[in-house]
Amino acid sequence: MPYAQWSDSLSIGVKAIDDQHKQLVQMLNDLCDAFDSPDRENVVATCLSKMKKYSQEHFTDEEQLMKDNNYPEIEAHIKEHEIFIEKVSAYKAAQIEQYLPFQDMLEFLKSWLVEHITESDQKIAAFLKR
Repeated sequence: MPYAQWSDSLSIGVKAIDDQHKQLVQMLNDLCDAFDSPDRENVVATCLSKMKKYSQEHFTDEEQLMKDNNYPEIEAHIKEHEIFIEKVSAYKAAQIEQYLPFQDMLEFLKSWLVEHITESDQKIAAFLKR
């Protein structure tokens, strides 16, 4: 069973964004699987790099959607995105320094992703439906 599972409750009703969220969930599962890899250090580093790069692309798309629709809470939402990128960068640095609290990292990434989608991104969805 995957570490994180996509469900319809995570959908915000914007196909492009939902597809990107599904990719992020899959990346989290790939990161979890990396722990058991014989080449764990390199696989984890690759997973974190991919997650950071893809998150930045996704956040750019999501922020453009908010700008295009004059979303009133855009600044707070962007700050959440920045915190996530900073945290992923910190995990990558910790991994390079051979100190990576793997379980803490997985728990943070999963809870952040699920909470961000179900709370902050759902606010965007509600705003767009108005």
